[in-house]
Amino acid sequence: MASEDFRPLVAAALARGDKTVVIPPGTYRLAPDGGGRCVWSVERARDVEIVAEGVTLVSTRLTRAVAFNGCVGVTLRGLTVDYDPLPFTQGTVIAVDGASGWIDVKLHAGYPRQPYARIDVIDPVTRYRKRGMPFLWGTKAEMRGEDVVRVTLAGIGRTAAAGDLVSLSAGPDAGGIPHALTLERCSAVTLQGVTVHSAPGMGILECDGGGRTAYLACRVVPGPPPAGAQEARLLSTSWDAMQTKTVRYGPRVEGCEIREAGDDSWSVQSSDLMVLKAEGRTLVLASRDAFTVGVDVGDRLTTRLGGPEASVATRRGLSREEAALDPALLTKLSEAPQWSAWKVSPRCIEVTLEKELPVAAGDSLYSPDRMGNGFVFRNNRVHSPGRVLVKASGTVEDNLLDTPHALVVCPELPGTAAAGIDGLVIRGNTIRRAGWFCPAPWSSQAGAVSVTAGGGARQLRAAGVFANLRIEDNVFEDCVGPNVVVSSARGVRVRGNRFEHPHHGKPNDTGASYGIAGDAVIWVAESEDVDVEGNTVNDPGPFLGNVVAGGVPRE
Repeated sequence: MASEDFRPLVAAALARGDKTVVIPPGTYRLAPDGGGRCVWSVERARDVEIVAEGVTLVSTRLTRAVAFNGCVGVTLRGLTVDYDPLPFTQGTVIAVDGASGWIDVKLHAGYPRQPYARIDVIDPVTRYRKRGMPFLWGTKAEMRGEDVVRVTLAGIGRTAAAGDLVSLSAGPDAGGIPHALTLERCSAVTLQGVTVHSAPGMGILECDGGGRTAYLACRVVPGPPPAGAQEARLLSTSWDAMQTKTVRYGPRVEGCEIREAGDDSWSVQSSDLMVLKAEGRTLVLASRDAFTVGVDVGDRLTTRLGGPEASVATRRGLSREEAALDPALLTKLSEAPQWSAWKVSPRCIEVTLEKELPVAAGDSLYSPDRMGNGFVFRNNRVHSPGRVLVKASGTVEDNLLDTPHALVVCPELPGTAAAGIDGLVIRGNTIRRAGWFCPAPWSSQAGAVSVTAGGGARQLRAAGVFANLRIEDNVFEDCVGPNVVVSSARGVRVRGNRFEHPHHGKPNDTGASYGIAGDAVIWVAESEDVDVEGNTVNDPGPFLGNVVAGGVPRE
């Protein structure tokens, strides 16, 4: 029989130096202690195994459930995380007004009576994101009676119809912090058989630290219906299912399952750093990611693949005021629009390099040691609307990706920002029913496998952002639009892939502003040393134009 609270047991065992801690099986309904913001924290533990088989932690506040901070060599086995109240609600569309741009959603019994506004429209037959759904940013939601939510957005009536299902999600409580389980500044942690059923943000977030994390047989999947509910849950996490960013060594993700997440399915992410001041070997930098440490001592910095590198010898954080930046530069920073080159974190980093780099204020750097390079994403099953998103070198192999926005490799940075990915392998995957994610003509992420880097407006970067790219022995089934899109690369091998039933559906206009051909199976541009051979196309549909397009030889 479980006690009411396992946290004192774990804290006492760690204080004694126990190397194995067993949490009694059971369901624990817990909130943060003493007005805190995280339900359960493990701080600076080393070389310990925490066994949580048969343990479910239900957070009764929409805030962080579990946090591992500064831990090394820790293994967590078997924990399940869920929330009550849920961080989302769901229902059925009962009325649509196309002219005024609203829909009414009758909430399902047992789900929160809340007007959450982050919406997904779901086909009632497939119980999956409805085809043709646009990006539904800027929605507004309000209660219309006890159990009806009116969602307002221009154009929503062109997507939703009476009888469609809808999920409506939110972030954390006021004062809460998102994400169900976090690993911050950790190294060599193993999550074995950990399950996340819901989250007010991401399911599992790993950031900073040494990395080398193993995610083995973990699951981010919808949980059981809440009390009083007849309908199964439509959603797992409100945001991404799993994300790793700015770690020294990439994770190993094997045998995991991801379903019905509210945003990206899995990602390994990185960021560039803007040079704000350069005086010899001393630089003042600001990361584009405001929530991570940026770089640490020992990390290398460079401007491009093959460019000169220098390692960080010393590092300290400081404010823009403490950095004594040029007044004109401060103005440029304060007035920078979103997604522009000068839109960076207000926190600065002063570093001393082991040797001088030829850079000046306004230049961009990246660290090949803060990208998660060397990751392995293998033998996983994904059935979720969002992307598998890669911003590092590593291996993606033997996965089943059943998703409308399957695999994206893209720095997602302004065109002048530094980026480089060398040695990515995409091999042996089965990719099903991709190509009908929300139409985005402004985006270069057009393919079922999309490897691109945007430059200026309607421009793709020149070759050199990616190097030594292998897309081999994959099976693409029933994908619409281009199945493989590659730009900005040197040394590309697209070999032995099988394309089954491509182009039986009309492609949307994603990639149109970059001139990406929606009727091609393989499209390559702004690339050098490209080898396309040994691929087969079976039973193409009426929307096929060229098998290979964009400036590479046809097979």
